[in-house]
Amino acid sequence: MRIRQLLVAVGVSLCLTAPAAAQTQITTAVIEGIVADASGAVLPGVDVEVRNLDTNLVRSLVTDRDGRFVALQLPPGRYTVTFKLANFATLVQENVLVTVGQDVTLNAVMKLSGVAETITVAAQGQTVETTRTAAATTLDQRTIETTPILGRKFEDLLTLTPGVSIVQGPDGDEINFSGQRGVFNNISLDGGDYNNGFFGEQVGGQRAAIDITLEAVKEFQVVATGANAEFGRTAGGIVNVITKSGTNDVRGSLFHYQRLEA
Repeated sequence: MRIRQLLVAVGVSLCLTAPAAAQTQITTAVIEGIVADASGAVLPGVDVEVRNLDTNLVRSLVTDRDGRFVALQLPPGRYTVTFKLANFATLVQENVLVTVGQDVTLNAVMKLSGVAETITVAAQGQTVETTRTAAATTLDQRTIETTPILGRKFEDLLTLTPGVSIVQGPDGDEINFSGQRGVFNNISLDGGDYNNGFFGEQVGGQRAAIDITLEAVKEFQVVATGANAEFGRTAGGIVNVITKSGTNDVRGSLFHYQRLEA
């Protein structure tokens, strides 16, 4: 009897933790890579520090025997990645930009050095995720802040992404992904459900205006087709919205909205 109760408790625990893990995967990003020397030999035991430039969040890692490191569940933003190993020059990679749902590959090459030396790489080219099969588009904070829209809602920016349109639904406008009905869509806000399941639409889509201000949105990802397994639930498109969080800088914004009669 005790064994049965234990198995039931373990099963319930797994069921409760799995959704939380899936939510963190879709709201964060990953930086991973392999560290090697100038000859191409991998370097185990390298100290890797991943630091968020906006919040000073720090992740400390050590490369494994294959020279590989993986920094999981990183909030979207700008990072500095530092590599340190005895008898090698310290390597600093600045301005590593990661967006929601992105897996950035950052391979590092360290050179031998008999003195204290630091090599800083100030820029990084755009990375291509060769393992991603989803047709996904990310609208970053700059795009959100500088694109003029009438309703001040993030939903109004969805048509900037391929395969997305606004069509006439049963009771009003409906988000359409590659011809799929709105009932098949899935919209999440910071990993939480942002759907109106009864009417088959996003919250505040055709009913009462339940919405967040555009000023609170940091960035969002639109997956038209081929979503990864961690999203689940949907046969249509996915909108993955991330809101802003606190940083080391004090800042604010002000806008004025006015419509004049012709």
